[in-house]
Formats: sequence, structure tokens, C-alpha cells
Amino acid sequence: MQEKKYDEARRYLERALLEAKKGFGEKDPHVAAALNNLAELNRIERKWGESESLFAQALEILREAFGETHPAVGTALHNLAGCRLAQDDVDGAYNLYAKSLERKEATLGVNHPEYATTLYHMAEVLCRNGRKSDAIVLLERSIKVSEEIGAAHTDACLRRLKRLAQLLWDCEEYERAERVRRRILDTLEHMVGEDHVKIAGACESLALVLMKLDHLDEAKTLLERGASILSRTRGDGSGLALTSARLHLAEVAWKRGNAAESLRLIRQVVDVLAPAALDAVRRDGIRPEVRVGITVQYAKAARLFRNLAPNDEKAENHVENATQNLQAIETVAKQARVGETVEKALADLVN
Repeated sequence: MQEKKYDEARRYLERALLEAKKGFGEKDPHVAAALNNLAELNRIERKWGESESLFAQALEILREAFGETHPAVGTALHNLAGCRLAQDDVDGAYNLYAKSLERKEATLGVNHPEYATTLYHMAEVLCRNGRKSDAIVLLERSIKVSEEIGAAHTDACLRRLKRLAQLLWDCEEYERAERVRRRILDTLEHMVGEDHVKIAGACESLALVLMKLDHLDEAKTLLERGASILSRTRGDGSGLALTSARLHLAEVAWKRGNAAESLRLIRQVVDVLAPAALDAVRRDGIRPEVRVGITVQYAKAARLFRNLAPNDEKAENHVENATQNLQAIETVAKQARVGETVEKALADLVN
């Protein structure tokens, strides 16, 4: 059904391109706009080569029509960079984003949402190159621009804050990550209220950082708040999200020396995660990062179960099953660029 919609859209867009060429000539900005629309459809369908070719044609038309410094040229460079990045041309993508940023700074200024957007994408390219510390600097600049133009409480700024928090976590800068995740929780409360389902995820993310910093009491309070929101707003539909909160509550109980409570929770957790992880391994239709996330979470639960009940046969069975799942998902994890996550989970199961 989706494919039929794309085919229909393509027919309309190709016709629009022909009409633009007939009506305005081959080098008119109207033609560039039509090329961009068709390129965007190819991007959505992940036809990167075709998309890049069309974006490049649009860029040349805009350069000839408006000159190198026009904002439309900056946007076209940005679009072309996205195609290069999707095809793993990391250096080519970064160079195009950098040129786009120069054009936007010259024509739109540094306090403009388009400028902030390109900074964000440049940060993502740096992440792909393993330069997470440099990416953090660009992300912080992007967020600062959003705040200065009054866009702090927007979905775009929130996405950047979440990405910044994740990078700080990856770099083991937990105190800075805590501050950012507190901002995320405050921002979400401002945007959606204190009892929205999105608050549960923010509570869990902040709790994880607090656990790293050994602030276990507050972490427990946040996890319980998140679990309560999920139970109240989603009921039986809270499944994996509620299980995730319970896994972390089990970890907190374990760290606080309450082995009985931790074991009670972890038994509930593995009963849910064992079939979910097997399903994640087998189902190609699930997004790769989701498949990996569920599989890794099951491995963490199995490991904690074994630590809590080293002589329990069920615990050993879960560890064995989790190991097999991780090995089965390794290729998917590498393709999704999260191979290190699976490798670490496997290493933790061995120890």
C-alpha cells in the first residue's frame, strides 16, 4: 500500500518537473524546487544515489540563479550533505555541511533555526567519525542558538538535548549528563505536563545517570514515578517500557543491598524480556536499534539474575539464551553502528 502511494507521488512529481521545465526553462529556480521535491521522495525511499543526483542538479541551478551566497544555496548544500552521509561518505558530508553553515551564517546570521539545524547535523557526522567530544561542542552551540531565539521548548531542541545527554553518557561525563537530563525532564514537564507518558522515559534516563553517581534514593524515586505513569496511562500496553523500569529498580535494590526485592523484580523482568528478545532476534521488520536494545536489556537482566541466584538453573538458562541472542544479533548491531553495545553485553555475561 505504501509502495503504491510512493509510485503515485512519483508520477505527480515527475510531471511537475516536466511542466516546470516547459513553463520556465531548464535553469529556472522553479525547476530547482521541483527537483528538490523529487529528490526528497527518493530520500524517503532511501534511494540515495538518485536523491543525491537530483539535489546536485537543483544546487547548480540555484547557484546560477542566485549566486553562491544565497540562503537557498545553503539549504541545497545541506540536503546534498544528508545524501552523502547516508552513503557513508562521512568526509564529503562534513565538508558540505560546513559550506552550508558558512552560507547560512553569512546570509541568515548565527541566531537562526537553520544555522542551529546544520550545527546539529555536523555534530552527527563527527559522531560517525568517533569524535564525540567535538560533537558535544557543536551540539551545545546548536542548543544555545535554539534557546536564544526562544525555541528552547520545541521538539527540535529537545531532540538535541537528548542527543547531547547520550554523548555525555558515552563519554562517561555523568555529572554533565545529569544536568542535561534534568533540563530534559523540566522541558518535558513544561511542554506536556507532569503525568504524560513521555515523562516516564525522562525519569528513567535521569535515574540511570543518578545510579552511575550512586544517588540511589533519588534514582529509585524517579523510576517509581515513571513506572506509576506507565501503569496509569498505558495499563497493559506499558509492557516493555514498564519492564525496563522494573529492571532498573531491581538494579537499585541490588546496589542498596536488598537482594530479596531485587530478585522478586528480576524474575518478573526475565519472564517478559526472554520472549521479547527472541522475537527481536527473529523479526527483521523491527528497527535494528530496537532489536539490539531489547536483546541487550535481556542480557543485563539475565546477568543480574545469575548474580542474585548463582545456583538457580533458570538463571543459568537465561544467561545461555541471552548469550545466543546476542551472538545472533551481532551482524545487525554492526550494521546499525551499535556493535560495541552487543560486544560489551557479551563480555559482561562471561564475567
